[in-house]
Amino acid sequence: MAQISPRLARTYFAEISAASALPLDPDDLVHMVRLRQHSHVVIGDIAIRCYKNRSKWTYDERDIRRAAQAFADFRLDPGDVVEFQVPPYRERDDQDPEERGRADWREKIASWLYWHARRKQQEQRHYEDWDDSWQRIGFQGLPGDLTWEEFTAACSDRRQNIANTRPLELMTCSSGSLYVPRAYAGLLDRWEQVTERLVAGARACSRCRAEGPRWGAWRTPSPLGYITLCPPCSGAAFQRYTGHLRGVLYESARTRSNRADGYLCRLCSESRAAVWDHCHDHGLVRGPLCGSCNTYEGKSTAYSFLQNKEGAALHLLECRGCLERRTLPARYHSALARMHVEATERHSIRTRRCRHVAWIEDVELAHGAYRFQLSCWWHKKTWTKDVTVANADMLVTEFVDHALAAVQATAVVPAPRQSATDTTLQA
Repeated sequence: MAQISPRLARTYFAEISAASALPLDPDDLVHMVRLRQHSHVVIGDIAIRCYKNRSKWTYDERDIRRAAQAFADFRLDPGDVVEFQVPPYRERDDQDPEERGRADWREKIASWLYWHARRKQQEQRHYEDWDDSWQRIGFQGLPGDLTWEEFTAACSDRRQNIANTRPLELMTCSSGSLYVPRAYAGLLDRWEQVTERLVAGARACSRCRAEGPRWGAWRTPSPLGYITLCPPCSGAAFQRYTGHLRGVLYESARTRSNRADGYLCRLCSESRAAVWDHCHDHGLVRGPLCGSCNTYEGKSTAYSFLQNKEGAALHLLECRGCLERRTLPARYHSALARMHVEATERHSIRTRRCRHVAWIEDVELAHGAYRFQLSCWWHKKTWTKDVTVANADMLVTEFVDHALAAVQATAVVPAPRQSATDTTLQA
């Protein structure tokens, strides 16, 4: 079996399928956006398996060539079409959680249409005149007052993608109805079936066969790829971290002699850990994290991590240096200043205060202060707000104190210590 890299796989696929009647978009061969969910890339109705070899993800060259040739041979009659009817609008809260994110190409296209119909209304009317008319199908068979020409023009600079194909290049509008080539509609129907089979297979715990969440929360990395383990089975397979490296330098021999993949992730407590996370300001170990949580902490914005990840603050305080100083790493200071500005800053409309949360468009650190650029979309108002570094430091200290005060007596939160060894933070 010849293993090839993702970039080489995309090159081979693009060359072999260049004459395909389908508008293909095979970039997912490189990005692998569903890798954790089911370890495949699905192009059209063909699932291509991803393999992990020496810590790198690869493809079987034969799989790539067979799939590309199948699309090169795909027959499409542009004159043989079926009508596409836009499904009724549904609020997200009204949907069954199991249905959210399900492979459904009709709902996907409809979501694009409704989004642009709402945007058109909001751009053309004052916010006090907004209503739900954009949710109703108009005389042209599209939501609200949206026209097909407006929709396609708005999408011209976007790569709207379903099943790694571009459906808008094949859709047509005539006499108030939308049409899709019959062969293409059949391909997308099969894509739904293939994707749902992969998801169903990957949801089952490999030990007890319990069914997990749709989007791979139970999936944990292994030397040969992802495996599915429910929290009880993960807890039985991997030990929980109890803080034995707390205060130890990440670069120390003691850290290198302990493998992180023998522990559960300290943040999600569901997946096998992959790395030792550490504080970049103090160089001290915080604990073992799975690949997903480690990427989230390191690559997401500090604001997103604090707002959306449960236990984020206490994990950051596993760094002995941060805990003793009642602070957080420097990149989180502007995030807490932003949270403060969002909660408190509003502009005035005549004699009253705007009730809408301002949108923060930009932040820069200059002359000892974080300068936030704010805007109110509803009133077309923009302004700036400064938070001094000293005030931001006070907000960080208040945030840390509040996080520690909220911890139950049984929670594992380290206490400051008086002395340090050669592998710990020096006073």
